[in-house]
Amino acid sequence: MNEQESGLFDDYGTYYTISAATSHPTPVVFLHGVGLDCTMWSSQVHGLSPYFPVLTYDLIGHGRTPHRPDTNSLADYVSQLIGLLDSLDIEVIHLVGFSVGGIIAQRFCGLAPQRLASVTFMNSVYQRTENELVQVRARLQVTRTQGALATADDALARWFNTSFRESNPKLMERIRTRLVSNDLAGYVAAYRCFVDGDEEVGDALKQIECPALAMTADGDVGSTPLMCERMAKDLRHPTIKIIEGFKHGAPIEAAAQVNTALLDFLTSNNKTTIDVTAKPVPC
Repeated sequence: MNEQESGLFDDYGTYYTISAATSHPTPVVFLHGVGLDCTMWSSQVHGLSPYFPVLTYDLIGHGRTPHRPDTNSLADYVSQLIGLLDSLDIEVIHLVGFSVGGIIAQRFCGLAPQRLASVTFMNSVYQRTENELVQVRARLQVTRTQGALATADDALARWFNTSFRESNPKLMERIRTRLVSNDLAGYVAAYRCFVDGDEEVGDALKQIECPALAMTADGDVGSTPLMCERMAKDLRHPTIKIIEGFKHGAPIEAAAQVNTALLDFLTSNNKTTIDVTAKPVPC
C-alpha cells in the first residue's frame, strides 16, 4: 500500500479510499450503512489514520460504486470486500461494520474468519424478533414503491438528536442528498439484505476466535443495546460498548466517543500508548 491514496477504483469497480500509517501493518476497514457511502467515516479516518492504515469504500450500488444486478445476498457484499482486499494484497484486517455493514461483517465472520484480526459491529442488528422487524420491513416496502425520498427525513430524525440536526443543517442536507441520490436498485438490494440478513448470518459469530466489539447507542431504537448483548453471548471474546445520549448516527454525531472506543478496543492488547483526545473532523 502506498503512503496515501484517495479516490481509486479496484478491478471490480469498487470505489475506495485508503490512508496508510507505517507504524502498524494491519488496516482498519470500515463498512458504511444503507444509503450512505464511505464519506460517513471522515471523522474515523481522521482519528485513526495516524495509528492504522484506514480503508473505506462504497458498497455495491452506493456512492461511486455502480450497482450489480446480480447482487442479492450478504455473500455478494462479502465477495466485494474480499475482491478489494485481494486487489490491494491485504491478508488480515480489523473490520468495522455499521448498520448493514455490521451484518455484512457478521457474514464475513462465517466466510473468511481467518482474515480477521478483530471485528466491530457498530449500531448493527442481531437475531431480531418478529416485533423488531416490523418497522424495518415497512420502510423497505415504502422505499421499493416510493423511492428513498419517502424515507429520508424520517431516517435523519431516527439517526440524529434534534439539537444536532438543527446545529448542522448543511451536514444534514449532504446526508439527505446522499440517501436520495443512490442507485435505487442498489439501495433496495442492500436494504433487503439488511431486513433478511439474520438467517443468512446464522451462527457465524460462534466461528470466530478474534476479539469482537459490539457497540451501539442507548437511543438507537433499531440497533439496540439488547442486540449487542445477544451478540456477546455468541462471541468467544466479546466487548460491549454503549454510547449514551445518542442514536443510530453515533459514528457521526458522537464521533469523539466512537473513536475513543474504537482505539481503546483496537489497542487493548497492544503496548503502544495512543492519544485519543484529539477532536475528529466533522463529516
